[in-house]
Amino acid sequence: MPGKVFISCGQRGSEKTTAKAVKKLLEEKEFGLSAYLAFQVQSLDDIMVITKELRTSDYYLMIDFKRTPNSNEDLTCSLFTHQELALAHHLGFGSDMIVLQQEGAPLEGFLKYVLSNPKLFKDDAGLLESLKQLVLQKQWSSEYSRNLLVRDLSCTDCWYSDHTGKSYQRVWQIRIENRRPDTAALGTVCILDAVEYPDGRKEQAEDRAYLKWAGQAGYERTILPKDFGLVDVLSIRPDQRGIFLHSLRDTPRAPIVKDDGEYEFFFKVFAREYSVVDFSVKIELNWAEVSTNKWEPNTKAKLVPT
Repeated sequence: MPGKVFISCGQRGSEKTTAKAVKKLLEEKEFGLSAYLAFQVQSLDDIMVITKELRTSDYYLMIDFKRTPNSNEDLTCSLFTHQELALAHHLGFGSDMIVLQQEGAPLEGFLKYVLSNPKLFKDDAGLLESLKQLVLQKQWSSEYSRNLLVRDLSCTDCWYSDHTGKSYQRVWQIRIENRRPDTAALGTVCILDAVEYPDGRKEQAEDRAYLKWAGQAGYERTILPKDFGLVDVLSIRPDQRGIFLHSLRDTPRAPIVKDDGEYEFFFKVFAREYSVVDFSVKIELNWAEVSTNKWEPNTKAKLVPT
């Protein structure tokens, strides 16, 4: 997914049309970014959606339009926009932030505490031109992400051994990417959080130990800038029915599910100073005993798009 911009601005009257033009500019070929246009909060569910979108964004853009109050009780700025700015500041947006303010708009609210000199614009044309210059100046890129990225799901057949024993297995692995150019993802870990069963039940995973990183004898990893790591998420064996984890849990290895059917497994990835990343894998278990010298399992797995 391209670098994601969270656009925070008022959407009263003509402001909405301007906001759509900003979104279009960012998503056009020159920049190729993904843009999320925050909407006005109406309920607690809206707040949760906006918080999630902001947390998973790579860049933050605030546009502070000049407003003429409709009444003595009306504000000269968008309250929701200033609340989103406070949340963005709390989530650590810094150099990955652009703030534009229309000439004549008062420097008030949370804005005056976190930014003393926002870039001023006069009208829509000036706004779009200033934004274009700032995006180029700050080198906002469709290849950048301030969050860890969960990418391809792949599988390999191999002999696997750990502190609980050795067996031949098919192992599914997820690629975790760190797209930041100057910050390592220290102490990156992955756990199985929950399982959804074929009958629709969803239960918290019992084995919550860290999962193993491929290619190293460890369950915690530092992912260097512009680098990646592969983590073992699920596995099956020809000699025992069920789906297994390669976890740090030190009890004898047992399947987390046994019966054939379609399951969805929900995982969490965490690293120091990075937001938690959630992803899930759907797997259709169709286990069969080995009847020949060649093992050809029919079990299929796929990464669920977020």
